[in-house]
Amino acid sequence: MSSSTNTRLNPEPESGTSPGTSPGAAPSPTERTGTREITGTTESTATRLTAELGLPHAESTSTLIAPLEAGELPNVAAIRGPRLDQILLLTTTALVVVIVGLLAALSVASTQSQFEETARRSTERIQEQARELGRTVGQTLALTSVTNLRDNNYAFLEGVAGSIVTTNPNILRVQILDPEGLVMADSEPKAEGGQDAEAPAPRTAEQRLVQAFYRNQPVYEIQEPIDYGSTSGKGLVVISYSLRSLQEQLEALERDKRATVRANTTRMLALGLGFVVLAGVVAAFQSRRITRPLGVLTGKVMQLAAGDLGARTQAAPGAGREVRTLGVVFNHMAERIKVLLDDVRAKAQLEREVSLARTVQETLLPGRDAVQVGPLRIAGLVVTADACGGDWWFRAALDDHRVVIGIGDVTGHGLSTSLVATSATSGFASAMTLREPAEVNAQMLITALNVTLANVGRGEHQMSSALAVIDVSNGYIDYAAGAHPSPFVYNKLTGQAASLPARGPLLGASVSSQFTSRQAQLRPGDIVVWYTDGLTESRDGSGRLYGTQRLAAAVQAHAHLSAEAVREALLADARAFSAGLPQRDDITVVVAEYSPV
Repeated sequence: MSSSTNTRLNPEPESGTSPGTSPGAAPSPTERTGTREITGTTESTATRLTAELGLPHAESTSTLIAPLEAGELPNVAAIRGPRLDQILLLTTTALVVVIVGLLAALSVASTQSQFEETARRSTERIQEQARELGRTVGQTLALTSVTNLRDNNYAFLEGVAGSIVTTNPNILRVQILDPEGLVMADSEPKAEGGQDAEAPAPRTAEQRLVQAFYRNQPVYEIQEPIDYGSTSGKGLVVISYSLRSLQEQLEALERDKRATVRANTTRMLALGLGFVVLAGVVAAFQSRRITRPLGVLTGKVMQLAAGDLGARTQAAPGAGREVRTLGVVFNHMAERIKVLLDDVRAKAQLEREVSLARTVQETLLPGRDAVQVGPLRIAGLVVTADACGGDWWFRAALDDHRVVIGIGDVTGHGLSTSLVATSATSGFASAMTLREPAEVNAQMLITALNVTLANVGRGEHQMSSALAVIDVSNGYIDYAAGAHPSPFVYNKLTGQAASLPARGPLLGASVSSQFTSRQAQLRPGDIVVWYTDGLTESRDGSGRLYGTQRLAAAVQAHAHLSAEAVREALLADARAFSAGLPQRDDITVVVAEYSPV
């Protein structure tokens, strides 16, 4: 049955006393848990929280697998893939093929480059010949045409143009144009009706050489101006020079190029095939020389894996230094394996059990990150003294405005203790679902947790614990405890310190144990610190305890920080106080800061 609600938190106990005890009185034996003489510190970093608080799930930890027992051979027949000698042979062949292919590609590229250079030079030569011929013929015809153009003697010019085409097979057409672009003379016969076979395009009276087409044949058009004194400007001689000879030369070069490329490719293929055969023979010999002693060593390894600890290898004749070294190392390992096998089996079994226990424990513990629930910010952490610890803490949303916080410390240490702590955590979560959220309170939770622990531990394990149900909408806190240190409360706005004392026996001693709850009102700026006795019982080099006074001073010194920063500061202060000494017991710190707007 719950006691009456406190209107204010109890004042801070006097110096030298623990929260929840009267001045000068010794702490109750039921409020203390045993310390553990175990070195090393491991922080719990699991990240599972209830769905209501929205924290991520924890990643499962790996489990060490014990070595193969003697006689348990792996199925080597199921191993697929090429042998070492095949890999060497294929690698050598591929290397030779790549080299020959590169050489062939280089030869083809070189051949193509040579023929392209020849084609370019032939084109330039033909252009130069056309330019020289056109310039000579054009200038001669221009001089001849001056007088005849003045006298309008076009028939003579027609004859001259026709004779030029007749005497030079590379000249396909000769035209003489006046300044207006009209054809005065043309070697091409007239069309019916006396019209030109084709209308001339407008031209500029300037000296130039351009590529064009005449009767679907590529030609060079060579233009030469004629100055015959016309007021309209200069006339123009246009000579169409055939490129057929150039095309024939280029076609011949292309045929020669293809033939040369085919011949070079054939030679390179033959040479490459010879190289491949030679490299294959050399690679097969060398790979066999290397893999034979490796095969013998592999057989000895299989014998050792089958449990034949007397398997030994002999020096391999002709093998390299590395293979001989492997043989010596194998013999040494066989000697050592026989000595270490039993020890490894025992350790592997223990590590499997520890890993499984730690995985389950970390899955149920909240994560390191702080959680904000309305005006209440919660941050906690379990720092175990061994791989598995007996401390635990819990946080979960009960409904839209109430949060449950729990902390506990199982007596003893070892795997059994961690499993009991894990069961307590899961039992705590299950107790929240036994009734409707409106009916859940601290007394019901701690009573249900006691029954769970009594049934699981069967009287062999007890646990101290403190539970609290906090209404974040108004700061109302309902709390209960069983032989656990009272939470420390400090208001950072007023500087007042207090505690939340609650009496009760150790959990798990009896299913009929009775517990009561108490109530209090949190004020804006209150910082509540729950902790296990591993914190206050930390010792320095001279054996002095950390104590509640140093805890209170550390909280006051860091009250301006966030909840998670206060938690880290308390843990850091305890480590500094211990001055590097091994952690003797698990340490759990949970900080809740109530800061309504």
